[in-house]
Amino acid sequence: MKMLDLKLFFIFYDLRVLSITIYVSNIKSMSSIRLLGSITFACCSAAVTTLLYNYFHQEETEVLFFHGTLPLCNFHRNLVTKTSIQNNECFECKLNIIIGWLNKTKKTLDICMYMFNHELLANAVIDAHKRGVVVRIIINEDNLQTTWKMGNMGISKRVNKANHNRNLMHHKFVIIDNKKVILGSMNWTKMSVRANWDNSFITNNCELVNPFRKEFQRLWKLFN
Repeated sequence: MKMLDLKLFFIFYDLRVLSITIYVSNIKSMSSIRLLGSITFACCSAAVTTLLYNYFHQEETEVLFFHGTLPLCNFHRNLVTKTSIQNNECFECKLNIIIGWLNKTKKTLDICMYMFNHELLANAVIDAHKRGVVVRIIINEDNLQTTWKMGNMGISKRVNKANHNRNLMHHKFVIIDNKKVILGSMNWTKMSVRANWDNSFITNNCELVNPFRKEFQRLWKLFN
């Protein structure tokens, strides 16, 4: 949550509390007109607070299901038609939704992915790094080679090595700017996008994002 958003929220929250306090403390001495005015002000303050909060914190959620048995849309089959190029069942269109969110990253990109070898997703991560985004990647040891290019470009990586821990680092989640998380069953591989039955859930709900932020920080220290 941005500081400006917090300030706006608490300013109007305080106004609401203040108006209710005035109402309670002076209810006996108020005329009916003043009493009605105080109640009206309290209700308006509450309404404005709610509107501002909803405006600055619009929740965004999206669910993507991948199952590569379905055909590509006409656009991705290079067919020119009069129909829309977007297709909710086309895996390339769904992949582009994830890439689109990566392309919107402004400050930080934390990736915790068991398997990561999809070239287009890797290129989006590299592009973010080139834009000045601070990128951190946590992977399992068997994906060390597939992310070599990113590490060679200066992207920070932490690896769960077999001699450190016999258990797999099996997470699949990505945190964008500390306020949006992409999670689900899908590894960032060609098979997951084109053939497997997998899912990705994208949300900016802070109650869901914050636990993943904490988990990423815990693993980043663990695999140091």
